[in-house]
Formats: sequence, structure tokens, C-alpha cells
Amino acid sequence: MAKKTKTKGYNYYKEFIIVSDLILDASHLLNEVLNDYDLSQLDEKLIELHKIERNADEQRYVMMNFLFSDFLPPIEREDIIALSCALDTIIDLIEDILIYMDMYQISAIAPEMLSFVELIEKSAAELHKAVKDLKNFKKPKALHEAIILINRYENLGDDLYTKSVKKLFIERKDPLDTVSLIRIYDYFEKSCDSFEDAADIISGIILKNS
Repeated sequence: MAKKTKTKGYNYYKEFIIVSDLILDASHLLNEVLNDYDLSQLDEKLIELHKIERNADEQRYVMMNFLFSDFLPPIEREDIIALSCALDTIIDLIEDILIYMDMYQISAIAPEMLSFVELIEKSAAELHKAVKDLKNFKKPKALHEAIILINRYENLGDDLYTKSVKKLFIERKDPLDTVSLIRIYDYFEKSCDSFEDAADIISGIILKNS
């Protein structure tokens, strides 16, 4: 159960929101890159995205250090650790998408990639709503609504992944292109999954404290 004593000197909810803001930044940057794709500019965009990822890592490091000595955190330690890791993983996977696109030197964007990034941006927006409202877990209506949408977007991501890979084999493109695109689609699908993982942790927090 949640501990009612207020934590002094550190606001976990505020710090989760900061990381959620970074997730929004990362998803917006991914959307920007893919909708105005230029392989020659990808190195520069990766540097920009890596700064976001490093910022999230630093926030998590500070949180873990504080949690180590915090006598009465506002929710259970295991939940703080799990949610912190889940939020960090989301940004890692968004970065991985661009890393593999650069690694495989993808010269043109497939329409399916734009569909994936749309789901990622929508998931990021709903997760941001949930994280901002996390402190109100005793009145979880808004939290539940955001979580339901995140789960819906994850299911759409699974369907999109299946159709995207199937399309590659129907079209019988160059085998190397097929392998590289499947790998990238893997990371798009994992990215969609990562939002659901974070949403599941938030659902667990609600259940434990209701």
C-alpha cells in the first residue's frame, strides 16, 4: 500500500513527468526525422536524440540515488524502480529505431514506418497524461482512460508489424533490404510494446493502492 507520509526534498511524481516530457521530445523528433527524411542528416539527428536519452538516464540515476536513502517514498520502492526503468526503456527503443536506420543506411521511408511513428506519438501523448495524473491514483478514471488507449495503440502496432513483414515477403524485394527492414520493424514494434509495459506498471500501482 502507498505510504501517506510526504517525501521531503524530492518529488518523484514531478521527476516522472520530466522523463515523460523527454519521451514526448523523442517521439516528436522521430516523427520529424521520418516525415522529412534525409539519410545525410541522420547522424546529426542521432546526436540530438542521444542528448535526450542521456538526459533521461541522468534523471533516472538521480532518482535511484535518492530512493536509496529515502525512508518513506510516496509509493512502493519496487514500483518507482519499475516505472523509472520502463520510461527509460521507451526512449532507448526510440533511439534504437534511428540507430538501425543509420546502421543499415535506409535511403527511403516505407509508408509503414510513418504509421508506426504515428502510433508511437499517440502512445507518448497518452502516457504523458497518465504520468501527469499518477499522483491522483486514488481517483484513477483519467489514468484508466489513458491506459486503455495505450493498450489499443499497442494492439494496432502488433497488427501493423504483422502486415508490414508479410508485405515484404509478398513483394519479394532484395533479401538484404528485407532483412534490414524487418529488423527496423522489430524495433518499431518493441517501441509500441514499451508503452504498454509502462502502462501496466501504472495499472499495478493503481491496484495496489485502491
